[in-house]
Amino acid sequence: MKNRILFIFILISLFSLSSRVFASGLCSQNGYTIATINGIFTNEDGAKENRNNLKKGLPLTYNNQPLTVDYLYNPTHLAGLGDVFDAIAQGAFFQRSDYDLTEMLNDASQKIGTQKLLLVGHSQGNFYTNNFYDKVSSRPGGIPGRSISVYGVASPAGYVDGGGKYLTSNTDEVINFVREKNTIDVLSPNIHIPLQASDGNGHSFSDVYLKY
Repeated sequence: MKNRILFIFILISLFSLSSRVFASGLCSQNGYTIATINGIFTNEDGAKENRNNLKKGLPLTYNNQPLTVDYLYNPTHLAGLGDVFDAIAQGAFFQRSDYDLTEMLNDASQKIGTQKLLLVGHSQGNFYTNNFYDKVSSRPGGIPGRSISVYGVASPAGYVDGGGKYLTSNTDEVINFVREKNTIDVLSPNIHIPLQASDGNGHSFSDVYLKY
């Protein structure tokens, strides 16, 4: 049965931001921003499509303030092989900084114009949302931790930084494989999404998690 759990969880995450503000006066106190970060084997068109599909399921305003949905692109390297190595490094060694993360931080500084931010990571993107939070939350030159939240979708990570929420199906074959093969803890599944034959490995952000 189709459900709105992802939609509801995201709104709950936004609600937790309702009284949070950045210290900087450069961003508006009025409004919320959701920024998605894609996973492995997703080109920029796919990242935009994920952003657009999430946007379709959300209201234009929240708490009587404008709600903006955008994306921070996690690029594919070496036809995807570079992403696999990155994911292994991030998972096994808790990698805290790399070129792509730096570019995402720069991109965020250009795209995000509100003082309340929710990062939504998919697959490998969850490592980046965690690292993003770690780099900027309550750090010198960063933003107060109470101004930013993280939400994970199909996460291969062992935690969601900042105590954020997540959604991973026990029918997601990719995360199940990572959980079986990885040397670190991976978050336990917390939802069951019955899949159709056309749903493939059950890992897609738009075609599985948003669809259901």
